[in-house]
Amino acid sequence: METVAGSDARTTVIPRQRAVPPAVPRSSWLTWVAPALVAAVLGGWRLTGPALWADELATWGAVRLSWGQLRELTGTVDIVLAPYYAAMKAYASIAGTSTVALRLPALLAIVATTLLTTALGRRLGGPAAGLVAGLIFAVLPATSRYGQEARSYAFAMLAATLALLCLIRLLDRPTVPRAAGYAGALVVTGLSHPLSALLVPAAHAVAVAWRRSPRIAAFWTPAAALGALPALVLTALGARQRGQLSWIKVLTADLLQVVPERIFLSGAVAGIVLGLAVLGVRGSAESVSLAAAGFGPILLLLAAGLVEPIWNARYVLVALPVLAVLAALAAVRSGARPAAVVLLLLTLIGWPAQLAARGPAGHSEDSAKVAAVIAPLYRPGDVAVFPDTHPSIPWAPRDIYERYLPAPRPPDVLRVAPQRTDGHFLATECPAAACLGSPPRIWVIRVDNSADPYANMDAPKRKRLADSYHPVRRWQYSLLGITLLERNPSR
Repeated sequence: METVAGSDARTTVIPRQRAVPPAVPRSSWLTWVAPALVAAVLGGWRLTGPALWADELATWGAVRLSWGQLRELTGTVDIVLAPYYAAMKAYASIAGTSTVALRLPALLAIVATTLLTTALGRRLGGPAAGLVAGLIFAVLPATSRYGQEARSYAFAMLAATLALLCLIRLLDRPTVPRAAGYAGALVVTGLSHPLSALLVPAAHAVAVAWRRSPRIAAFWTPAAALGALPALVLTALGARQRGQLSWIKVLTADLLQVVPERIFLSGAVAGIVLGLAVLGVRGSAESVSLAAAGFGPILLLLAAGLVEPIWNARYVLVALPVLAVLAALAAVRSGARPAAVVLLLLTLIGWPAQLAARGPAGHSEDSAKVAAVIAPLYRPGDVAVFPDTHPSIPWAPRDIYERYLPAPRPPDVLRVAPQRTDGHFLATECPAAACLGSPPRIWVIRVDNSADPYANMDAPKRKRLADSYHPVRRWQYSLLGITLLERNPSR
């Protein structure tokens, strides 16, 4: 700009000032780093403490197969997990199958989910809300529990949270690239866990309907349909393998009472987070999007579970990051001190659950105890025998034996073909225990605490054992029962 005071005055040129963005506080990086660091520390703490439980053992068993064997297996069972198994098999070929190696991908996915939760909170409530949202999610017992699970739930949470971020951007300004990003995130969710992926867009439909915008609906509908297609295909194929869900029961009043605890692993933590999440809902379109994504999957699956045996708390873990954001928004509105108190309470109240999840049976199955029991008492000539069936995890006894009982160990004398071969999930045994022989002692390894060591065995096998052997000692642990049989004295 030029200013002239008179005809002889000098001309003064004042340079145009450029707009300077607000300075970013040096501590702003903490809003990203702190939640991710807490999630990483809690997830890495005693990562190998709990033994692999049945579902994780299924992952371990699948990744050790050849590609042809894996294709045969998923053709008969676990087709919904085929993408996860394939990814883990490729990874395990490099990283191995140690407990750390098997669980590390889930831990990394949880850390990434924490970052996305922080981003979601920042977008809707500013840096403070992002920090609190990320920290709330990080300290939830369920977060680190499934960050230490060699299964696909952490990846489903990651992809579902990304899908919500993409949805919010799509609702703000519908464009083809944003719709494509949303569809891509749904595809990854479906490949991680198909049922969870079907719940996610169903809940998002509420947010889209709330906008009442034909343009938004025109972009969202094909994106949601394309994104949900892999989940629909896998679910349809999995429906032919109904046995993998046959152990689930229709929800009853007693089961409904423990739903919050099953999701959060702590009833008190669930009460705090759910209560704050309800308070965090406002009438804005973005708030409705959060409410739909946070409460929708839970309510939808609960409603379905009342009439069909489909409810499992693990299937709605995709809602946890969103509920953490809603809870953070409510806490931050009350001020910094109340938000800090909420974080402290969640940490302290959830601590017993954190400790329990890291014990030897922290994942519900004390698998490693099989070595502590059998190895010191093993005698040459001993053999191992397993039940033929189990209501939910019939593969687990042999997997526990294979992974946790080192040699020398009692041989699996009845097995003629290992588990997960020729498309059969369970091992093939010689009929009627014909290849048992006459061992002096038999170790029966099962995944329940039945007082009957012959429970879940077919009739000929049961008769062969019961007629010739008697139990002399029994050990009981969480989802692990061991009985030592001795041969009856000859008459």
